[in-house]
Amino acid sequence: MKQGDRISAIFFLALSLFVCGHAFQIGIGSLQQPGPGLLVFGAGAGVGLLALWLLVHSSISEARQRTVPAEGNPLRKGLFLLLCASLFIYTLAASWLGFLIATFLFTVFVFRLVESESWWRTLLKAVLITAGNYLLFVIWLGLSLPKGVLPW
Repeated sequence: MKQGDRISAIFFLALSLFVCGHAFQIGIGSLQQPGPGLLVFGAGAGVGLLALWLLVHSSISEARQRTVPAEGNPLRKGLFLLLCASLFIYTLAASWLGFLIATFLFTVFVFRLVESESWWRTLLKAVLITAGNYLLFVIWLGLSLPKGVLPW
């Protein structure tokens, strides 16, 4: 990987330590009695873990470098634009179709587009991701998500 990856990983790792430190000063509380800094701490810890992963990954992949054309693959640019458009359509469809149906269709689309796996694996992953999101946001956190065409 590039030297810039290492520099940005170190920057975000330092930033996450700073954010987590200030979250502790505010008070994170516990999961049963969350304090005002719990969400900030979680975000800082998430950024820190991603930065740590990038730092480790850039060190490991330096040994086995891949050759990628400097201008990039034009097909990948089209794929990126298609994924961005699908995210926009997902946000519109979530209010119309509902969270469950829109999330399921979006994950099926993304897995078929990006991973090109078999249909049964794609559908299984989409069901698990949709159910996991429903359990996390509706059951555990108690949020009300768009119902759409479903009665529940």
